[in-house]
Amino acid sequence: MAADKPPSLIRSRIMLAAGFVLLTALLAGAFVLAATRAQGIDQQQHIQAVRASLRSTMLTIQGAETGQRGYLLTGEKTYLAPYIRARGRLRTLLQTLDRQVSDPQRRRYLPELRALIAGKLAELAQTLSYYDRGEHAKATDLVRSNLGMQLMERIRTLLASMLADCDRSIAAQQARERLLSRWVLTGASASALAILGLAMLTLREMSRRHYIMVRARDELLAASEALRRSTERQAMLEEAVRQSRKMEALGALTGGMAHDFNNMLAVVMGNLELLKARLARGNHDVGRHVGYALEATRRAGELTQRLLAFARKQPLHAILVATDEVVANTTEVIRRTLGGIYSVELQQAPDLWKTRVDVTQLESTLINLAVNARDAMPGGGRLTVQTANVFLDEEFAGGRPDVARGAYVMIAVTDTGQGMAPEVRRKAFEPFFTTKAAGKGTGLGLSQVYGFIKQTGGHVDIESEVGRGTTIRVYLPRADGAAATGAARSERARDGMPRGDGATLILLVDDDIGVRVFTAEALTELGYRVLTASSGHEGLAVLDAHPRIDLLLTDVEMAQLTGWELADIARQVRPGLKVLLMTGFTRAATERFGERVAGAGLLRKPFTLEELAHRVHGLLSEGPDPPPATPLRA
Repeated sequence: MAADKPPSLIRSRIMLAAGFVLLTALLAGAFVLAATRAQGIDQQQHIQAVRASLRSTMLTIQGAETGQRGYLLTGEKTYLAPYIRARGRLRTLLQTLDRQVSDPQRRRYLPELRALIAGKLAELAQTLSYYDRGEHAKATDLVRSNLGMQLMERIRTLLASMLADCDRSIAAQQARERLLSRWVLTGASASALAILGLAMLTLREMSRRHYIMVRARDELLAASEALRRSTERQAMLEEAVRQSRKMEALGALTGGMAHDFNNMLAVVMGNLELLKARLARGNHDVGRHVGYALEATRRAGELTQRLLAFARKQPLHAILVATDEVVANTTEVIRRTLGGIYSVELQQAPDLWKTRVDVTQLESTLINLAVNARDAMPGGGRLTVQTANVFLDEEFAGGRPDVARGAYVMIAVTDTGQGMAPEVRRKAFEPFFTTKAAGKGTGLGLSQVYGFIKQTGGHVDIESEVGRGTTIRVYLPRADGAAATGAARSERARDGMPRGDGATLILLVDDDIGVRVFTAEALTELGYRVLTASSGHEGLAVLDAHPRIDLLLTDVEMAQLTGWELADIARQVRPGLKVLLMTGFTRAATERFGERVAGAGLLRKPFTLEELAHRVHGLLSEGPDPPPATPLRA
């Protein structure tokens, strides 16, 4: 009869079996967790797609209503573009939602949503029909009936309910994943303890069980790697949620912009109506109304440039300049502007490096900083402008991912004012953020500075302490070469308004009839002969029929043939033709236009008659332009 097995061996084998059970449970839990995470990611991606469609639906119906209101207010057909696009876009979005939404809880909203959107579109269409038939009173009564507002409120409520349901689904999925993760981690801890006890009791059998333990270790590592990958995917989803919140913040930004623009439009429209009424009565004392309207349009143009600067999409005319000269000239302007209770000191570094920058924007940046410093010193104080050649090393750039190491020209503006609290300093570059009283500032000054410096490839930071003043440092990348002279780069230094000789012929191309008519009349007023075209192709035909054209003045963003393409083709047909490009905000216009069309000029919309006169005269006064550096195709 065989001897009985020792109790210790029996216990070790029981623990071995228990250890394998726990390990198997751990691996099963890990694989279940990985599968659950993968399924959760697919589900959350699907829900995010539904959320995106819901938001697009809301924005599209709002755009349709905005376009309709704009048309009713102005009578301009161009305002109907969002409304026309929205009709087809909403049909597509509803079809997309019908395909995307499979959950019965969310599908129950779709029939009502279709009916509400159809009702809203019908209300908009009926209002437009009244208006187009000349029944303006009926159109106004329908708008004032609040039917459209009630439909929009119901649509918003319904979409908000669907979005909330999506959020609840995501939260429930994440809760299930967290619970499963805790169970797997608990199982892993129990398995580790069991394996440790087994090793202590079965030391004599270590060699035989070595293979088993190695395999268990490898399986545990595989489960850990699966958990790590799932965690990374979860981080990607969280990043998508953060991006969604950024889009919501963008909505808040556009709301602030719309508020300011509506105020300016109210001033323009009101004064133009007063001007019309007084002229109709034969009263020609209307100069102040014209002045008020022009001032409002100037402020609107400045607001647009500040928003473009913050978004880093304003068109820049960067040239190589002697930085010390620009800083010295601008500091002198600041000294004259601030007045007697402010002391302005300039501390220039010797042999200051050159930089490639848009001079106008750099001057505007320094003046913006000086104005902010003045507002921080209401009782007077000292403003110091300091320059230096600096090298930003790895240590400086390491904590700032948007800063590249290298040589920079540093310009610091320091005041002895009130200083900023840490929470104010963190928000200082955000658009529409201001600590000033209502009507005392737009909150776009420092955001404009930030956007321009970043677009130039530089860096800006703030050092401030409450009661101790503020220092704002601007870093511009060093550049080498021969700097442009002050006369060559500053058109504002010219006195008077230059005019044409009555013989110079200009071809004006713009697809906006309002801009085209105004610009043509302005050029005629300045003493130039003008030919006009409403498209790039029409412009080429006019150019071919009139060989004596001296200057091509064209908008950049046009359908079918852009201003860039028109200038390229025109330069091939007429080497050396003068080209002046007009732009408000386009991506193409933000590129370095001097490299696209050699010697071309850039005129930013909106522009004044004086700006147009100087820009056209400046181009026509220069020598012949060189042909393009490389062959271009139509």
